[in-house]
Amino acid sequence: MISVDVLIPTMNRLQSLIMTLSGVALQSRTDLGVIVADQSDEPANCSEVVRSLCKLIEARGNRVCWYHRKERFGIVEQRDFLLRVSSADAVLYLDDDVIMESWVVEKMANVLEEQGCAFVGAFPTQPTYIDDVRPHQQHIEYWAGRVQPEVVNPGDPKWHRATLHTAANLFHVAQGLGLPPGDVRLYKVSWIGACVMYDRRKLLEIGGFSFWRRLPRKLVGEDALVQNILMRLWGGCGIVPSGTYFAEVPSNFPDQYRSRDHHALMLLPEMIKIYAPHTPTPKPDAWKYW
Repeated sequence: MISVDVLIPTMNRLQSLIMTLSGVALQSRTDLGVIVADQSDEPANCSEVVRSLCKLIEARGNRVCWYHRKERFGIVEQRDFLLRVSSADAVLYLDDDVIMESWVVEKMANVLEEQGCAFVGAFPTQPTYIDDVRPHQQHIEYWAGRVQPEVVNPGDPKWHRATLHTAANLFHVAQGLGLPPGDVRLYKVSWIGACVMYDRRKLLEIGGFSFWRRLPRKLVGEDALVQNILMRLWGGCGIVPSGTYFAEVPSNFPDQYRSRDHHALMLLPEMIKIYAPHTPTPKPDAWKYW
């Protein structure tokens, strides 16, 4: 069984962090490393509730390591820091507004080990959309066999797989599958965020998130960038049902930071050249899909 570190970057979202830690505390795996990089104005572990949850996590056999980091260089630097202080075979990047059902970490680790791919994601449902059924956004491509490397360039038809990860689409797809409890199906992604487990060695082989120094502090798309390269080399997938849910609290990234000028994918051509030069590069007009 592969070892797992759960990596949680957080900043000034105490209520949703409490929800996230509650999900970690109830995982069926009880040998986890839980590492929190906290950039809150007041350390979140000053909260009595957070301290109690951490004690519960440790009482169930896991380990908790808490870093309060006063300097802020952005979420990508946070991810880089967490990767550098981790040591497990697999690292689960878990956003501080996501709660997991008890089986999620164990299932994701099993998929990662069995498939030999670079990452597996469990994309969260937005609960307020559970009554909003959108069949036109529920197209899904399943892996028929073992997960394989593939190229998904921005602007290609495969890039629109991300539409599945809006509202409660994945939740509704899962309802239609009628799988026995504990079973999941693997599906193809363009990229996936919020709850993603990586093979730590493979992630380090492409430099992890060390590119943070070259981009604006407030940006998005760091997962899309590293996953695009990882898929070219080893493949990646999502699981359905995902067993994860958003708290639906406000983002720390306003809309003005979601433009092309603040998107990590601007480094994609360079990273393809360095780490996956044998794979096709995106078309010149593909950048409009960022």
